[in-house]
Amino acid sequence: MNKVFYAACLVFLSGIFISCSKNDIDFNEPTPKNNIDLQKLLELVNNVRSEGTTCGSTYYPPVGSIVWNGKLEIAALKHSKDMMDNNFFSHTSSNGDTFLTRIGDAGYIYSSAGENIAMGYPSEESVMNGWLTSQGHCANIMNSSFTEMGVGRVENYWTQNFGKPKE
Repeated sequence: MNKVFYAACLVFLSGIFISCSKNDIDFNEPTPKNNIDLQKLLELVNNVRSEGTTCGSTYYPPVGSIVWNGKLEIAALKHSKDMMDNNFFSHTSSNGDTFLTRIGDAGYIYSSAGENIAMGYPSEESVMNGWLTSQGHCANIMNSSFTEMGVGRVENYWTQNFGKPKE
């Protein structure tokens, strides 16, 4: 009787371990290291927002400052890593996701949102200068409806996500 009981337990336990193979378990890839000075980026963005600037031919008056948001940072960082790993440069992820899907997947519930990307810039100052010389990217930086920001950099791939949380 004991041998049958132990054999049945062994078969049962084997079934549990076999059914929990790696393919059946959702292993979330760890967030890569963010290679930025977030205080510096936040300061650079808020300095421009507080002074106002011209984006292309459109003048934007001063707007309120923004704060850092970790969920926007995670979404930005994962997109930068995706672009670097898969050797592409686009607002659309390698799997077809948009930035709105990415920030939603990071748990950010928004009422408005925007995204800037950049490639090849070696520093916070240089990427900010690049974004400010692009009318669309500059307009995102100056968008008064955005109250939060997160930026992710992997090597020289940058993603800057903006948002305003849904109330």
